[in-house]
Amino acid sequence: MRNKNILVLIIFCLACQIVNAQQYYGKNKEVALTTIQPQGWIKEFLQRQANGLGGNSTVSGYPFNTNMWMEDIHVPVGHAGKLLWPYEQTGYFIDGSLRCGYLINDTALINYAKRNFDYTLSHVGGDGILGQPNCDAWACVVYFRALMAEYDATGNKEIIDKLTTHFLKTPRLFNAGRDLLSIEQILWLYGETGNAELLGLALESFHNSKGTHQGGEYAHGKDLLDKPSKVLEEMLSDKVPQGHGVSNMEQAKIPAIVYLYTGEQKYLDASINQFKKLEQHHMLVDGCPSSVEHLSGKAIDMAHETCDIVDLSWSAGYMLMATNDGLYGDIIERAIFNAGLGAIDKEFRAHQYYSAPNQPVAAENTSQFNSHLSWAGMATGRMCYRTGHDTECCTGNIQRMMPAYVCRMWMEKADNSGVTAALYGASNFSFSKNNSEINIQEETNYPFDEYISFTFSMREETAFSFNMRIPAWCKQPEILINGKQMKNFNIEKGMVKIERKFADGDKVELNLPMEMKLTSCGIENEGVAVERGPLVYSLPVKNKTITFPYIGDPKLKDFPNKLMYPASDWSYALDITDINEAEFIETNADVDHYPWNIEHTPVKIKVPAQKVKNWTIDGTKHVSTFPNKLELSGKKETLELVPLGTTYLRMTIFPKTK
Repeated sequence: MRNKNILVLIIFCLACQIVNAQQYYGKNKEVALTTIQPQGWIKEFLQRQANGLGGNSTVSGYPFNTNMWMEDIHVPVGHAGKLLWPYEQTGYFIDGSLRCGYLINDTALINYAKRNFDYTLSHVGGDGILGQPNCDAWACVVYFRALMAEYDATGNKEIIDKLTTHFLKTPRLFNAGRDLLSIEQILWLYGETGNAELLGLALESFHNSKGTHQGGEYAHGKDLLDKPSKVLEEMLSDKVPQGHGVSNMEQAKIPAIVYLYTGEQKYLDASINQFKKLEQHHMLVDGCPSSVEHLSGKAIDMAHETCDIVDLSWSAGYMLMATNDGLYGDIIERAIFNAGLGAIDKEFRAHQYYSAPNQPVAAENTSQFNSHLSWAGMATGRMCYRTGHDTECCTGNIQRMMPAYVCRMWMEKADNSGVTAALYGASNFSFSKNNSEINIQEETNYPFDEYISFTFSMREETAFSFNMRIPAWCKQPEILINGKQMKNFNIEKGMVKIERKFADGDKVELNLPMEMKLTSCGIENEGVAVERGPLVYSLPVKNKTITFPYIGDPKLKDFPNKLMYPASDWSYALDITDINEAEFIETNADVDHYPWNIEHTPVKIKVPAQKVKNWTIDGTKHVSTFPNKLELSGKKETLELVPLGTTYLRMTIFPKTK
């Protein structure tokens, strides 16, 4: 029956004039990791990742102290019913570590991932299905992303052959729960092989969806795709997204991926609408939707799971490929530079499971410091900065955060006309055009600096299009070509195109003037935050830190788990009418210092404020939302705000006195 249905779908595709089995309908394509060499602070971040949790997996405890995908992992007592979890969690880790390794040429990270791949590819049962006995299709989705990256880097055809066998040899659909997300790999394989049976399998699975999370209903509502065959209807409707955050972040890209290989606009429209709804109903000011497991609205005391930051960015990357709309680049940079950097220890030696724009405390529910001290009921151990958490997914997924950003910084145009600088950061990028090898050196301290330069190196003049994203927050961008200002350029959907014959030594300069602004936040816009360019600014709250052991690994002394309590005032209202009352400051920080360490941040903003006397944390009677009526000190003070991503404890959303 399945084979008959696939045949029907293939015939349907042909009837829709999808004649070329390998035709690609997106505007951009990913490039191989090996063509990008990050530099500047991004390279420093990745090196810290490799020296931190990425290169010392055992400090994070189970399941990162196992042999990962080389082992039938024994599930400890207390983890009953979670047989697949360790493979999802270690799959994230392997994917992120492999990409990090290729980006900074860390052979230890690369070789560890390769040992996992070698084991997987050499231990295949008669059914052709890859993986350990207890891993399911969702765990394979996570792990297979690493195999995709390995193929792009090495061209190892065994990966293509055995992944194809995995999906096709044993007849089955991928339509139950998060199995549906296998469409990402199935259609990638279709793009690489032109095997129409893969396209049929993806479409049949998509149109017979049985939901996208095994848990079914939750206390806060069902997951988005909770009914069979309702994928497009749900996404295209005005229905407010509900359910598990990670499921929603992963789901959002699936119709867009189907569009990439069918060209049917309804699929792309569904993903576009889903992103709009997530923004409208759940997006927090730091760039990630609220998700204390479930999508939770825009309340000013709301948080998000770290996995959601990474998965939102990953899905938005596919939207960039499908649409060439700079909006999705804006989404990625906002999420990574703010929510992402704000959820990790700056040495990459610990991370949060939940993080928030407003978090004046990151501790346990009970502690020696103050019984039941919490923030919005979420300051359990999951808000602590730990080497690992009770649910281990974020510990694996955080390894993917910056590598995922870097691998989408540069893209090639799908029509082979040129390249796109989609996300900004110091880097070196190489590509081929008309048999000519071309190198682009990108120099910048973005997002702290407005200036970005691109220097082109090649042996002979070559004609191609060079495309750059113009963020929506930038109102008056400037472009110079070899020192001469480009006066007339068209910005289409946040992208600008330069078409010319480039020569060795050519230089394109992009200035993105960053203006300060006040942004309304909260369910009823009752709060306000300060922004400049892609960065959201926060009041850093000094902390009293208590370190504690998590597991018995001897390396742990260098990887402290931290409970953090406020040791300075945090409850302020901005005494401000408009942004002109704030003052932007460029510090004298040495550009050679890591800018995400708060003492070296090159940009700060000063704002007038007053202390709010009745906004407090007081045991189980804490107040996390704004008081109904502010009791102000009457004394005007000046707060020094820093980029959110440089902070641990912080306040980002404030009430206003005026």
